[in-house]
Amino acid sequence: MNDFSDDQNCFVCGKKNAAGLQLEFARNPGNGQTEARVAFPVQFQGWRSTVHGGLLATVLDETMIQAAGAEGVKCVTAEITVKYRKPAMTNEPCLASARILETRGRIVFAEGRICDGSGQVLAQATGKLFKIKEAEQS
Repeated sequence: MNDFSDDQNCFVCGKKNAAGLQLEFARNPGNGQTEARVAFPVQFQGWRSTVHGGLLATVLDETMIQAAGAEGVKCVTAEITVKYRKPAMTNEPCLASARILETRGRIVFAEGRICDGSGQVLAQATGKLFKIKEAEQS
């Protein structure tokens, strides 16, 4: 059985992970929304000066999980679909945001996006998140 407690080593938001992004999420309790500012360093590129798509997907995944957390629900990702709209450039400021769409039983449906500084959508995702059992949330 996995221990789903937070030891601050998450690649996206963990403060103890020196190799990670260490994003700080602003949560809006009550409406299932969250956001974080991010500028991807050059070591996270794919092609020259372009953020690797896997990193965009990783941040979208965590942002949707954080949106569920804003509603007090601890989840793991069951499924994620990412659509890439425009290349994200390294060292350019972006905004990652997500919101909860609905909850059906133990499944939480969410959507997220990463936008550039002018508000253009670079990547967007939908996800199905699986609620962790109450006994596992402590």
